[in-house]
Amino acid sequence: IHFYKRTMISLKLLSPGPRVCKRLSLEPFKRSMSALPGSLEDSYFRTDEVNPAKHDTSHLGRLYTVDPEVPKLFGKELNPKENYNANNYFAPRGWVDRCNTLQETAIMVRDPALQIMNCIKNTDLANPAVRYILYGRPGCGKSITLAHLTHFGHQEGFITLTMSQIKKWLTRYYEVAPSTYSPGSIDHIVNSNIFLKNFKQANSRLLASPELVTHREYIWSVREKTPAGAPLAEVIDIGIERLTFAADALNVVIRELKLNCNADNCKLMVICDGVNSLYADHTLVHREKRHWEAGPYWADGDWMKNVAKVDECSVLRNFKKLFRADYKNSVVVGSACLGASLKPADPGQRWWMSRELDMKPDTDSHLPFALLGEEGWRNFDPFLPVEVVPYTEAEMDAMISYYIERGWLGKESDSRAARQEIHFLTGRNPHDFFRFSSSF
Repeated sequence: IHFYKRTMISLKLLSPGPRVCKRLSLEPFKRSMSALPGSLEDSYFRTDEVNPAKHDTSHLGRLYTVDPEVPKLFGKELNPKENYNANNYFAPRGWVDRCNTLQETAIMVRDPALQIMNCIKNTDLANPAVRYILYGRPGCGKSITLAHLTHFGHQEGFITLTMSQIKKWLTRYYEVAPSTYSPGSIDHIVNSNIFLKNFKQANSRLLASPELVTHREYIWSVREKTPAGAPLAEVIDIGIERLTFAADALNVVIRELKLNCNADNCKLMVICDGVNSLYADHTLVHREKRHWEAGPYWADGDWMKNVAKVDECSVLRNFKKLFRADYKNSVVVGSACLGASLKPADPGQRWWMSRELDMKPDTDSHLPFALLGEEGWRNFDPFLPVEVVPYTEAEMDAMISYYIERGWLGKESDSRAARQEIHFLTGRNPHDFFRFSSSF
């Protein structure tokens, strides 16, 4: 009997206790830490390090707050006509709308951006430009990664030349005119004028450097010319003030920036979202009509029979020269996107019409070789490909917690079951997560 009692007592001591105590609760620890600066709750999905140059692996999966003045500096295109669909030279419109909704400009520190920033820090800029290509499935965050790198370049003293949604220069341009410098070519005069305004606004301090000068004389008209050795800002001002010379001025700025980089007068970072657009086999720029007209564009119609090639547009042809490795003190980062490809679209964007008639799966590849084509591959070779993948489990949980904190998601989304359901429904795709999260 005594042996039986001793055995039962020992079993009670070794038993796990009531079911409610099986799981160790962290609530008392969290409450005790929340009173301290840099608490566990604060550091779970945020980082206080706002300088992108100081981001490292310890900040992975955390959000940092971008100074609101930086997106405003690059900002929406400086077009006198208000247009909701206008380009934003820092980040895509979806991110801007999200920031307006959540009332905070936050970017998650992710691995692709860290890889490129680490490479740039350890690159000898005295060598020819190193090219990086971001690739990945649609909606995985390539454009936001470019925004993170834009902030990094701006912080590190690079002249940042951002080509946001370059596809619109091919498909939804403002006004074009016959080139006055290259007969047979077409100038994007209004697009170039707006681009120079935003470029000057974003880099005003660096462009004011007395070392940035022209290397030859440029004659604009019988009475107007820019002598060799003049400040490069004068050329930019001509393109801003004189619409007729805007495209020519932008072409001159591209050429002179490369020459100044070779002369060690500046550092240049080229950011291009959807770079594969520039290697399409055609554009929607009409050779004879100055203004863009909405479709549909029938294959046998007048519009498609008179569209220009990419190299027939002077500015687009010179943009492609920025991707060459024939100058130093520069970094080139582009993204290859399926959405930047020029494909025949159904009238009124009714994409389902052709799929109903021809039930075939979408087998288009998101890899750089398929998107850049032979010309683009040869132009960029050699380059460093960096894949942008969907959120990891930790990154997805951090974003859910962030949206709950900002009030975009309700408290019921914080349960383990709700989080697992969100992971499943969105596939951890950043674009799909924000797009469908309003219904969660």
